[in-house]
Amino acid sequence: MKADEIIKSFEISDDKLTQLIAMMGHELEKGLDKATNDEAEIKMLPSYVTSTPDGTEEGDYLALDLGGTNFRVLLVKISSGNDVKIEMDNQLYPISNELMTGTGTQLFDHLVKCLWDFLVQRDMMCQLLPIGFTFSFPTKHLGIKKTILVSWTKGYTASGVVGEDIGALLNDAINRRFKIRCLNFDLKIMSTVVNDTVGTMVSCAYDHHDTCMGLIVGTGTNMCYMELQKNIGTIDDGDPNDGSEMCINTEWGAFGDNSGALDSVKTFYDEIVDSESPNKGQHVYEKMISGMYMGEIVRRIIVDLHKDKELFESIDPNSVLLSCGLSTAFVSQVLHPGFDTTQIQQYLTGFGVKANENDCNLLKRICEVVSSRAAHLCAVGVVAVAKRIAQNRGTKAPTVGVDGSVYRRHPTFKKILLSKTKQLAPDLDISFELSTDGSGRGAALVAAVESRLQHLQTKSPVE
Repeated sequence: MKADEIIKSFEISDDKLTQLIAMMGHELEKGLDKATNDEAEIKMLPSYVTSTPDGTEEGDYLALDLGGTNFRVLLVKISSGNDVKIEMDNQLYPISNELMTGTGTQLFDHLVKCLWDFLVQRDMMCQLLPIGFTFSFPTKHLGIKKTILVSWTKGYTASGVVGEDIGALLNDAINRRFKIRCLNFDLKIMSTVVNDTVGTMVSCAYDHHDTCMGLIVGTGTNMCYMELQKNIGTIDDGDPNDGSEMCINTEWGAFGDNSGALDSVKTFYDEIVDSESPNKGQHVYEKMISGMYMGEIVRRIIVDLHKDKELFESIDPNSVLLSCGLSTAFVSQVLHPGFDTTQIQQYLTGFGVKANENDCNLLKRICEVVSSRAAHLCAVGVVAVAKRIAQNRGTKAPTVGVDGSVYRRHPTFKKILLSKTKQLAPDLDISFELSTDGSGRGAALVAAVESRLQHLQTKSPVE
């Protein structure tokens, strides 16, 4: 049967997964090396975040979060000592299409207006605090306080921002508004622009101090981790012999884009989904793992098998199963542990599908194998990065801070990922911990860590 052949095509042997770990390890090295970074598919972007929380952070911080049609402002209060805790207060503000597509000045002035309104409501005017800014667009970090926008995505086209320093644009907008309203306001803003993956790691590290990796598996997937600065050939400063570290945003979704490392495990359905995506040939690894594509891969298999009369008695011509973009929530629902055949049949009627018991069993097998492959490939990346950390630090027990809808909500992904990671790296004791609000709490904690480090640098030797 064709269905059996399709299912088999999604199965990857442990030997092959081990080969992929070595291939990814090689690509990580290429991205770190200045001589090969230009041709590297995994770009290994320095974040200039050089430490994770150690529990001594304290004070009030602001976090800003922009990555879609809403802008979030947070006040984060961090207590240390005998009463270690974090308190958060946040508010959402909509971003109109006019602001997304207008000028950069209009956009950043609006963001600061929202910040001002947030502070006014809390009677905190003119008390501007250190800011962590989660800016979820492609950027290039040139320092902890200098982050350049490479390109807009997600419908944003605001002019005058691409190629500019995001922190500087934010500070300029703050200066324009706050100096008018606060007569004695002295502009001393520490705004740190944070990638959401980095925020995930830092947020988790506050609760689990041995966290040195950050993983997101949701709509997309990415990984960051703490790397020895002496191994980062793309940065110029720092003592290569002091053992200091810096967080690297791997942008691992591009693994396999140029090297062909994943060609032997790609299926016909991966090729079709990639060919009809907006970024054909890019982020190959991500398309085989993340929630944005998992449901669509399953949908393509369903349509193909239905045409060959191997799946479903009938599908309504207007069913969403016959149009692009099936949500991964469909896969999660089919695999829900409490769902029996009758419940799957009832669920499918909502999609205009008439299915018998054999259909339901086959559909579950399809969802299982596509989900398992995603988890297995994700495990490849986790192990490749963990091996680097073991080599650098000598530790064989790294903790991974994790977030993302697939990891949190998919009924089997997490269990399979943890099991396969252990199987592929029996000599390592990799643990996974859920991270809390990396784009909000994490951004504030990055600012808190930076404040702590700056304070240590400015203290005199006798203090």
